[in-house]
Amino acid sequence: PLLAWLAVALPSIFLHGPIPLYSTRTLAVAWEMWDRGSFLVPLFNGAPYSHKTPLLPWLIHAGWAVGGVGDVWPRLLMVLLAALVIAQSGLLAARLLPQRPRLARDTAWVMAGLWYFVLFSWQLMYELLLAATVLGGLLALCRRQGEAWRPNWPGFALAVGLGLLAKGPVALLHLGVPLLGARLWHPAARAEGRRFARHALLAVLGGIALFALWLLPAVLLGDPEYRQALLVTQTAGRIQHSFDHAEPWWWYAPVVLVLLAPWWWQAWWWRQVPALWRTPELRMPWLWLLGVLLLFSLISGKQAYYLLPDFPAAALLLAAAAERQPRLGWLPGALLLALGALLLGARAGWPPLPAAVQAGAPLAGGVLILLGLILLRWRSLPAQAGGLLLAVATLHAAATPLLRTQYDLTPTARILAEAARAQRPLAYVGVYQLQFHFAGRLHTPVAALDEADARVWA
Repeated sequence: PLLAWLAVALPSIFLHGPIPLYSTRTLAVAWEMWDRGSFLVPLFNGAPYSHKTPLLPWLIHAGWAVGGVGDVWPRLLMVLLAALVIAQSGLLAARLLPQRPRLARDTAWVMAGLWYFVLFSWQLMYELLLAATVLGGLLALCRRQGEAWRPNWPGFALAVGLGLLAKGPVALLHLGVPLLGARLWHPAARAEGRRFARHALLAVLGGIALFALWLLPAVLLGDPEYRQALLVTQTAGRIQHSFDHAEPWWWYAPVVLVLLAPWWWQAWWWRQVPALWRTPELRMPWLWLLGVLLLFSLISGKQAYYLLPDFPAAALLLAAAAERQPRLGWLPGALLLALGALLLGARAGWPPLPAAVQAGAPLAGGVLILLGLILLRWRSLPAQAGGLLLAVATLHAAATPLLRTQYDLTPTARILAEAARAQRPLAYVGVYQLQFHFAGRLHTPVAALDEADARVWA
């Protein structure tokens, strides 16, 4: 699965430039920190940026220190982080159930075949790094010495600290759910009781102390507004009546079914659900996935990618369900055949597609039909996961001409950079999300205006 992932992801992530708003914003924050030497306090258009923590920019800076500023290393970093998450997912399955070696391979394959994970890994965002830290913590929790379970508490503390540095307090939620439910699945938690709980508490506090090594200097260096946002608003402000991305409580239920399609909808999975719960080690991914889903549903602010660090739990359960099923369902193959037929008909005008993708749509449709026929013939889990990975890459390649047309910010960024070098002030009418900051290597803030302010500013 790792070789398949790298073979597909490395060319795919370089087909087009960084996509706004998320990828361009991530690069711009790292660039502003680098340009101004503000390595402790992230910056957003010249002001302290409380929405994000600094671990991902630091990793980007490490590559820039070696090879210079550019977007090649950040893209490679995303592919490598995704490969790490795939490998960690398989290793977690091996630690939970070492007597079932096929489960580790199949869990890694499922991760490589989840369409949302694949597409998300070709964006420059923080959740992949958070997923790697969460899996690192669970691997420390599931360490074995022979037949005995011996949690690596220093490793768990390190994972907590890095998770907090990767995405903030939400890391405690992803790691806390399986930890708090450890008595249902972890032999050491059942056998040692209070000793396990005491070590867990000390490890969490140690991780928070590691986080504080960055937090305290950053708070002192930032302005009062940054301190208020960092310590209070960014967490409390999303829990109830969120200032951003507010959705109803049931929002994640349909979303998670779409994100895990087509695996989630196959009959072989549902028949195995009771047996999966009866296996104590497999209660961990159940608790992890359902617990996080419940807690996120209770929180006002919601985004689909918030669930990305918990995809390995679903991958582990799906792989375990497939162990007793040598031939999986026909749904993935049928889905690819239908998508391929739609793309073949695009040249005839239906479905109506943008002109930029019409020329390549028939070729992509032919590839999808071929993959669909292969998946109908070979229904093993690795074959289906590999086929879905290739299908996502094919659709992404077919959309690349449109992405290049719509999201090439280079010409505009070049004009802005020339104006900035000429000491001309810059302004943006609307909500400026740093779309042009990295592409233009801008050194000064861009004024964000509404239409009423624009006349005065001009």
